Order: sequence, then structure tokens, then C-alpha cells
Amino acid sequence: MGKWFKSILGFVILAFLLWYLARHWEQLKSILHLSPTQLLAMYFLYGLTALIGARIVQCLINTLHTKTLFWDMFWLHNAALLLNYVPMKYGTIFRANYLKHHYGLAYAHFASFFLYLTFLMTATATAVGMVVLLTIYGLCEYEHKILSIVFFTTAIGSIILLLLPLPEPKGQGMFSTTFRNFLSGRHQIAKAKKTVFISVILLTLNFLFTAIRFWIIYHSIGEDIHPGGYFILGALGVVTLFVGLTPGSLGIREIVLGFGAVVLGIPLEIGILAAMIDRAVTTVYIFTVGGPCVLWLWRKSPDDFKKQVDNNFVSSSPVGKID
Repeated sequence: MGKWFKSILGFVILAFLLWYLARHWEQLKSILHLSPTQLLAMYFLYGLTALIGARIVQCLINTLHTKTLFWDMFWLHNAALLLNYVPMKYGTIFRANYLKHHYGLAYAHFASFFLYLTFLMTATATAVGMVVLLTIYGLCEYEHKILSIVFFTTAIGSIILLLLPLPEPKGQGMFSTTFRNFLSGRHQIAKAKKTVFISVILLTLNFLFTAIRFWIIYHSIGEDIHPGGYFILGALGVVTLFVGLTPGSLGIREIVLGFGAVVLGIPLEIGILAAMIDRAVTTVYIFTVGGPCVLWLWRKSPDDFKKQVDNNFVSSSPVGKID
């Protein structure tokens, strides 16, 4: 899929969602009562998830015998969040280049780290979502059964790639080379069981902060749901990582969260509105914090923004294709 097509698709979907909300605006504006204090709280909560995200990145990279500095990872993490809105997920590519040039992390090891983190995050999120769904909502409703299938399938796929022994491909093609590198890196990271456990705890804490953000939004709308429902919405937001059709899952995340709200008994237009408010707050953070981080890294080392990914990275890593 062309790099520009993804961006265009994202903006088309976003335009459709704005049009959909405009049709229901008279109904929605009367129930939306977000105060500046609540918006600031959401902004602060997303900042905490960015701090924790940087710490998780540092922990997992350290298992690959690459010692990194926390605040450097924080600037890099925020810069990557902003640059990932550029076509081709430039933030991911930039992060790989930065770690290679400043810390000596091989591109193959970066691919291992990136995939391991993706699968660990997805497995943790869907496990939390599945537990909440089964213990609080049950499977009586048809929508709950569909959601359980989505969670179960995603969780099993992630756990298989994280834990189960997998045959090592013998070929010399890009897929075989990439998968061998992933299996090698997976083994190295998995040996650090304490680090992996800490990462799971930190990921769960991030889901808690995300759930609180959704609670603030739904509370302001007057549509309070069971606290566990906010964890389900957070888990669905993570599942959209596998639907890499648009930069930052722009539009896709809002649609998924809108239908997730329907499963929880919330009207679709309110679910989409809540998801777009959350997107707006996180986007403000990404630009107001990510922008200065990009400028800081550029002033520190402008050559990092000029260098392209070399052939070894392209042939040994799927990062350029993962959203």
C-alpha cells in the first residue's frame, strides 16, 4: 500500500467521522461538559503514559546489552510519536536510526525489540480486556461474543509469537532473515524475566491511565459505564495497532472505539465523540511536547534527520511495514 495512500485514507476517514458527528451535533453539544481542569488532567495522564512508555523502551532495549539513558529515551519516544504521523511511520525509522548511531543497537536487534514490545503490549491489553469482559459483562450478548473472539484471537496470536517455540526458517529471503532475527532477539529478551515482568506491570499501569482518560470523557458526557468497560476500550485501542491502514491509526481507532462503546451499551455517536476527544487531547500533547523534542534532537544531532535506513535494516527488519 502506497505511503501517501495511508495518509489520504486516514484523513478521508477522519472527515467522514467529523461529518457524522456534525449530523448529531445538536444532540451532542448539550451533553458535553468537559472543563479546562478535566482536559488538563487528560493531558497530564497522557504525559504519564509517555514517561512510562519511555521507561518500558529503555528496559527492553537494555536486555539487548545496550545501555540507554532514560531522558534520552523520553525525548526520543515523544519525537517518534510525532514523526509517526508522517507517511511511512518515519518516527519508527528515525528511532531505529537514532539507536543505531548513538547507542550501537543493530537494526536486527531493534526489529526484535520493536516486535517483542508490540506483541507484549497486545497480549497484555487483550488479556486484561478478556478478563474484564468475562467477569463483568459475560458472553450472553451477541456483541460480547464477537468481542471475546477478537480479544481471544489477538491474545493467542501474540502469546504464540512471544512464548511458544517456533521453527526457524532456513531461507535467505527478507521474511526468513527477519523472522530469524526476531526469534534470536525474542530469546535474549525473554531470558530477562524480571524485566519482562516489570514491563507488563508498567503496561498495565498505562492501561489504567488510559481508562481514567476515558472515564473523564464519559463522565463529562453523562454516560458513566462500569469501570471495567474503560479497560475494554483501552484494550481495543491497542488492538488497532494491528490494523496499520493509516498513520497513528488515524480514524481507524475512532471507529473501533465507537463500536466498542456500542458493545458496552453506549450510542455509536457518543462513542465516536469520546474517541475523537481523546484523540484531540493526545494530539495536542504529541505536538506540544513531541515538537520541542524533535527540535531538541535536531539541534543535538541534525545528521540523524538526513540519514536513511540502509539496506541491512530493510532486509532484516519489518519495522518499515508495521504501524
